[in-house]
Amino acid sequence: MNLVAFSIKTKGLRNFARRLWTVFARFGFSDRRTRADLLAIVRAVQRAGSAPTFFIPAVVLARHPDLIADIARGGAEFGIHGYVHNDYRALSQTRQYEQTKQAAAIFQRSHIAYAGFRNPYLGWTNDSVVVFAKLGMLYDSNEAVHYPVIDLTRLPRGLRSGYTKSLELFQAIACTDYTLRPHFEGTLLRLPTSIPDDEMLYDRLRITNVRCIGAIWRQMLERTYELGGLYVLNLHPERGLLCLPALECLLASARQQPLRVWLAQLAEVAQWWRDRCQFALRLLPLGPRQWQVEASCSAHATILVRHLVVEDQPAIPWYGPDAVVRAQSFTVSAARCPCLGLTPETPDEVVAFLREQGYPACRAPRVEANDYALYLDLSDGLGATRDERISRRGALVRQIETLEAPLVRFGCWPDQARAALAITGDIDSVTVQDFFLRVIETGDMGDRLGTPR
Repeated sequence: MNLVAFSIKTKGLRNFARRLWTVFARFGFSDRRTRADLLAIVRAVQRAGSAPTFFIPAVVLARHPDLIADIARGGAEFGIHGYVHNDYRALSQTRQYEQTKQAAAIFQRSHIAYAGFRNPYLGWTNDSVVVFAKLGMLYDSNEAVHYPVIDLTRLPRGLRSGYTKSLELFQAIACTDYTLRPHFEGTLLRLPTSIPDDEMLYDRLRITNVRCIGAIWRQMLERTYELGGLYVLNLHPERGLLCLPALECLLASARQQPLRVWLAQLAEVAQWWRDRCQFALRLLPLGPRQWQVEASCSAHATILVRHLVVEDQPAIPWYGPDAVVRAQSFTVSAARCPCLGLTPETPDEVVAFLREQGYPACRAPRVEANDYALYLDLSDGLGATRDERISRRGALVRQIETLEAPLVRFGCWPDQARAALAITGDIDSVTVQDFFLRVIETGDMGDRLGTPR
């Protein structure tokens, strides 16, 4: 399917026609407008203490290497956004591998470092996960997590249809404690992308009041903060100046939260999560209802306790029932062992998942079930299909996070941060020419050959 047919299918004819008009309004025949948009985003995020992450198709990078090099020297991270801007769901695993490898080669020749991948249209498949792992990607950012901030019942039918098409296109999943966290699938670390993004709000729902957009993004951040997750904003640079007040509103809201919101690039988030997954908690019994806690972790780890007494270190109130302990070795007393017990039949995947999530767990006989904060019988594992895995893992994380029992665990983010925020953007085109070249580059012949024309 070529770009025109695909766009009409996913946007609708009226939205596609409107999109063509905006191309000439937002892009020029030189890189001047896009440069201004990119710099506006970079400077806003830098004033807040970090830098953004941008994704760009390799052919667009090849046409504008000087612009991208300038933005990278300014501190921005870059990731791959396909070889061309095509839907990976239409490609076999072999073709995905070939195109991703071609894209990586262009980044390398252009001396633009990359660590991650975001698919055009967030159009990933299980084959994509295999391909990215084979090619050594640190992470991908393709799983669309949908926040229920739009009342669809109040939308006109046409706008509601366009918004629904977006959710289907992005394979959106619901916003929960679990889906807002990074997670591993094999060796690939998967980071969420938060929606609705700027394109869905500004173009599909036609919310052009940037104060309204800022309020929506602030609401999404507050939900992320409540759940202790990662908010990955996707702001396409073509709307960078248009949506700059909304971005500044979001960044101000992050600064105003009672606990720290960690503002970081996606590569930083990915490296932190990989490091964090190596952390470990050991609970050594000292006597009746008393344990020595030994944490193997970095100095930046957030160690949390609830519903117990820390005997030899300060326990600083943090969020809800949780308190922070800054020492890596301390003694606690509690009615039960403050970790999770698992049946002997529990498969290794469950143990690995709990450790990734920061929860200490051990197998124990069923007769000792009452000795633990929570005793789990998960002999069936965490599910076979994607829907099952999301449902079971989400329910398990929610059960543990709301547990009214003694527990020691690692928080998700460094240095006692409650939540994390990353500002990202997809540079689909730099000029008007780039946009219309996509029609050629994503043509049917290119898809059949596995190499875009």
